[in-house]
Amino acid sequence: MLRKLPQLTLLLALGIVGASCFTVQSLAGCWTNELGSTADIVMDEDGTLRGTYKSAVSRTGSQVEGVLIGFQVNVAQPTFGFVVKWTTDSVLGAVSVWTGEIFGDQMKTVWLERSPTTLKNNWAATLTGSDIFTRCK
Repeated sequence: MLRKLPQLTLLLALGIVGASCFTVQSLAGCWTNELGSTADIVMDEDGTLRGTYKSAVSRTGSQVEGVLIGFQVNVAQPTFGFVVKWTTDSVLGAVSVWTGEIFGDQMKTVWLERSPTTLKNNWAATLTGSDIFTRCK
C-alpha cells in the first residue's frame, strides 16, 4: 500500500486540478461591449438573470435603457440568453435578445432587435448583429 501512496497522491492532485477546470463562470456583474453599452446582471441560484441594460448606441443617436431578464445554463461551458425590454421613450415597444457563451472573461453573443412596424414594412423590423462583452473595469 505504501508503494502506491505516491500514485494515489498524484491521482488526487490531478483530480483537484481537473475539478477546478470545470468551475462554472457566472454572468453576474457588470459587462461592457465594444461599443460601450453595459449590462448589469444579477443571477439567482437557479440561473435566472435579472438586471438593466444601457445601450450606448440607438437609432435615435442617444443612450437608451431597458430591463433585462434571462437564463444561464450552468454547465462546464456556460450558455445563456437574455431579453431586454426597452424602457426609454424613443424605443418603447422594441425588444432585443442576446444568446451566447462565456469564454473566460468574455461573453460572445449574437443578437436580434425587433421594433414595432406595419405588416407592409415587416421585412425591415428586425436587426441582427454580434457583440463581445468583457467584465467592466
